[in-house]
Amino acid sequence: MPKDLTRLLAPRGVAVVGASPRQGSVAGEILRNIVRCGYTGDVYPVNPKHDAVNDLKCYHSISELPDGVDLAVLAINRNLVLDAVAKCGEKGISNLVIITAGFKESGEDGIKREKQLRQLIEKYDLNVVGPNCMGIINSDPTVSLNASFSRWFPSDGEIAFISQSGSLGETVLEFFEGMNMGISQFINLGNRAGLSENDFLLHLANDDHIRLVFLYLESFADPHLFRRLVERIGRTKPIVVLKSGRTQAGAAAVASHTGSLTTSDAIVDAFLSQSGAIRVSSIKEALTVLGAVKWGAIPEGNRVVILTNAGGAGIIAADACERVGIDVPQISESVKERLRSFLPPEAGLGNPIDMIATASSTDYERTLHETLSEVDAAIVIFRPPIVFNEPPESVADGIVRVAEENPGKPILVCTLSRSADLATFRERLAAARIPVYTMPETAVEALTSLCRVGELWRVRRPIDRYVSVDTDRAREVVEQALSAGQGALTFAQGADILNAYHIPVCPFSYVEDAPAAREFAGQVGYPLVAKIDALDLFHRFEHGAVITGIRDEGELRAALDRLKEVIKEEGLADGRILLQPMIEGRELIMGVNRDPSFGPVIMFGIGGTFVEALKDVSFGVAPLSIEHARLMIRSIRAFPLLGEFRGQPAVDISRLATILHRLSRLSLDVPHIAEIDLNPFMAGDNLAAVDILIKL
Repeated sequence: MPKDLTRLLAPRGVAVVGASPRQGSVAGEILRNIVRCGYTGDVYPVNPKHDAVNDLKCYHSISELPDGVDLAVLAINRNLVLDAVAKCGEKGISNLVIITAGFKESGEDGIKREKQLRQLIEKYDLNVVGPNCMGIINSDPTVSLNASFSRWFPSDGEIAFISQSGSLGETVLEFFEGMNMGISQFINLGNRAGLSENDFLLHLANDDHIRLVFLYLESFADPHLFRRLVERIGRTKPIVVLKSGRTQAGAAAVASHTGSLTTSDAIVDAFLSQSGAIRVSSIKEALTVLGAVKWGAIPEGNRVVILTNAGGAGIIAADACERVGIDVPQISESVKERLRSFLPPEAGLGNPIDMIATASSTDYERTLHETLSEVDAAIVIFRPPIVFNEPPESVADGIVRVAEENPGKPILVCTLSRSADLATFRERLAAARIPVYTMPETAVEALTSLCRVGELWRVRRPIDRYVSVDTDRAREVVEQALSAGQGALTFAQGADILNAYHIPVCPFSYVEDAPAAREFAGQVGYPLVAKIDALDLFHRFEHGAVITGIRDEGELRAALDRLKEVIKEEGLADGRILLQPMIEGRELIMGVNRDPSFGPVIMFGIGGTFVEALKDVSFGVAPLSIEHARLMIRSIRAFPLLGEFRGQPAVDISRLATILHRLSRLSLDVPHIAEIDLNPFMAGDNLAAVDILIKL
């Protein structure tokens, strides 16, 4: 059930426990921040050593506080915190911000202290931010609360900022203030002994004043709840996430290629993308994204028209678009014909459209009106020439009129100048929620952010369940294997499970002698592949347990003899020889590995014996929709090889995506499966798993 955080973020009265007149006292600085920033409620210092602090009556204990205190900020010695929390609970103060450090971040004693704190939170049903945090801020003028020791109090805006780090949070607040980006609410989560990012996301979902959410996270309190919340909230409020920890510190030993190639950051990327969050990798990128998205319009696609009265700047913008994958299409002949009717003959009617330096406000408005119908967005470059017979704001007014006619298409303006003469020009556009940039590259960066949001919104689909599957059969196979003490499945058992989920498997047969092998060859034809199937044999090529390209009966007999020797040499008591037809096509890999935080992770990429060297793979987190599976497939570097290539037909991408979706379903339906590795999974005239590794 969502927690009511209204009185935490907008309290009618705040008690500062530990408040002191001494300069440098954390509690004293918080008290002074609350007063200095114009908090609209009542303030109550609490300290047994003082009768007054900063001209405010000081209460000697929490129990002495009057009714009406909604929030208590604790900045006291760590050994006093638990008693103060209990007293707040008894007093009926249910919202607390615990600044004090010395909890789980400080060793065994701190871990015990935080465990006791959690017990008190549960006992008194408290809303607690922290401990080990810098506080909270609500800059809404009706509240004006700075219950933190931050030196920066941001102007009111439409952004909520939730940070797991206090120092980084203050750094971002400083940058935001310098860019005139208002933040209505700032929450430093600290240790998250009580409230987490998920609690605040639930609250912000119903806050109409907040249009954007920015999170800095080092970990996820509950990834599955986070995903559900972002999928829902992000449909109307873009959620930008700066997640630290992009490098891999190390990984446990795993048997499958899927597991060995999986990195925590690759999983986080997939997880956030599927959730619908916009992941950024730096504060600078976050500021660019938030600065662009706050204006409102999200494009339906990535086609842009560039209008300019300075040809060179238009070319720079077009080059920047090409580098980031934004399409700068040619304008249709019919639109060009209309442009010729009013633009001078010297105008360039490609894209960029160079209206030359004499372009008037009417030229800008008419050209933008005519071209915007053919694209998803526009970049308008306007640098007032030395001779311009009308005020610059007349150009702005024309842009605004076209924008009002096309509310779903973002228009980004570039001035190539910071001149004060353009102040009114900028103000007119800002009032209409049209962003203005100085340099064309910055405008392209902003448009790239908008296109990312649009793509995320377009691919949001319910998790598909188009094909009925036989989950009972798959679970039965696994249960039988576990009962037999198996840690992995045989090829036949794996094939049984894949068939239950309509994942195609290459025809195969176990053979014990030459007559059985000849019979199978007669059924499927040559060439053949012979391999050893054994529960403890995970990578056959490394052990010489695979022989390919068997072209006739003589080679088949020799292969059988050689594999029998390998079984004996390797001591594979359960080793059996398996025959398959040799399938032509692209060698792919797909698989499943379980992450301790995110659950089943699905992998797709180029397979074969060099998979770990090439590492051309992509990831998704179950449940995986068919649409996100398509994105996974298209994201690998070698995707062009899946089209028509050297006489091979194009791979059926839709069917491949459906198989990945079914693999995702299997991983969720049968939790005893630890790893799945289908390498290679052949994609030619048909699709089929050729090798199957399933660990339990």
